[in-house]
Amino acid sequence: MTNRAQFDPHFADATGSRSAIVQLFEWTFADIESECLLYLGPNRFGAVQVSPVNEVRILPDRPWRERYEPISYKIFGRSGNEMQFRSMVKTCNEAGVRIYVEVVLNNMAGGSGSVAGTAGSVAYPVNKDYPDAPYGAGDFNDACIILPGSEPHEVRNCQVNDMPDLNQGLARVRQRITDFLNKLIAAGVAGFYVHAAKNMWPHDLKAIYSKLENLSISAGFPPESKPFIYQDVLDLSSEGTFRNDYLVLGMVTEYRFAYDIGAIMFKQKPFHLMVNLGTRLGFIPREKSIIFIDDQVLQRKHKVEDFPKIVTFNHSRLYRIALVFMLGHRYGTPRIMSSYYFSYSDEEPPSTTIGTILPVLLDEDDQCTGTWICEHRWKVVTSMMRFRIEVADQPVISWVDNGQNQLAFCRGKVGFIAINAEISLSMKANLYTCLEAGIYCDIISGKANGEECSGLAVAVDDDGRAEIFISSEAEDPFIVLLASEKV
Repeated sequence: MTNRAQFDPHFADATGSRSAIVQLFEWTFADIESECLLYLGPNRFGAVQVSPVNEVRILPDRPWRERYEPISYKIFGRSGNEMQFRSMVKTCNEAGVRIYVEVVLNNMAGGSGSVAGTAGSVAYPVNKDYPDAPYGAGDFNDACIILPGSEPHEVRNCQVNDMPDLNQGLARVRQRITDFLNKLIAAGVAGFYVHAAKNMWPHDLKAIYSKLENLSISAGFPPESKPFIYQDVLDLSSEGTFRNDYLVLGMVTEYRFAYDIGAIMFKQKPFHLMVNLGTRLGFIPREKSIIFIDDQVLQRKHKVEDFPKIVTFNHSRLYRIALVFMLGHRYGTPRIMSSYYFSYSDEEPPSTTIGTILPVLLDEDDQCTGTWICEHRWKVVTSMMRFRIEVADQPVISWVDNGQNQLAFCRGKVGFIAINAEISLSMKANLYTCLEAGIYCDIISGKANGEECSGLAVAVDDDGRAEIFISSEAEDPFIVLLASEKV
């Protein structure tokens, strides 16, 4: 029987006053620690997803994907060492922000000859020899390559590119994996994002998860708490593995949300489609779904021919529209990507000439400078995090749209959102806001200041209706109201 705790994100405040996961992609432990204190904690974010923390193969030019080629389970890499990792976890927990570690359990590093790791270890991938893990040839599946259209057996037993595929069906392999995960639990982490879960047999993952220890009481978790599990399962019904195979084990990534919101932003589908967001659209049930607009892989596939259109930070206005919808709707647990600029797919994170990741620096508006993007710090996200927290557990009601790309909906009697994603048609309508009569401040353009709004003011009449106007040329083509912002 599955432990339901694997679906509990263990946000520091279970009343709903914390929400959302931020993926601080390629950040150092020191910068994550600082971010928990300065921004994530005060703005009530629920958790951070950190890039893989264990020793990995050092690749030429240090691309981001080297994180996915493990050499050993030592906590040492470009983000920092074990002492810095433990300090980060402790500080973030104290700030009310949980840490989830992305873990690579499917494979070890590829390469020919001897390859060096970030902690000084040496491995011999052709011989399937990883002395510091330790793994030997008998710990891996037979060599075969996953090809398009592969059957489930091949997807789960063959290897990705040249990276040897671990045999999680072996008790000794599972033990080494669980020893590593339990070490992270002892350090105070709250859960794990399991990379490439679709490439592993569900029954093997179940055996691994069943051996995980309770979360650390000394880190502030209640007794008998089990780690939160969410799994990377790209299911386009064409690769031999399916999301439903993993839903009983933990939460699962809903890639179809990213694909659909991208198609909507690029006018390949109408926003009206999202009136059925949830299982009626064929999505995972909301209580088991991790949703996102993009991630590091989707960003880099955006320009690949025949790949679904994905909205990224390169389309900042469209991205803000997508963020308002994702954070404003009730469906799923949102994960917000925090990126860096790149000019080619394999480009390394912002680094010195010797490969040291550069610190994240802020300007006078508390926005990231240089090549760090930091979407999670955009003003629209800060505002929508407040909205999401105040409307927690409120249903999506009174949805209206024009059949295309103008829509509005309420979150109970607490919040209201109107979005105009049309290209050339302004939104001008008398809409039901679900709010009591009064003057409300749009939280995107400003806030209440005594009896005035520093931004847009919206008058709601005795019937709960308001005249809403949003130009199709507006830089932020949305209005967001909260009951608490009544002046």
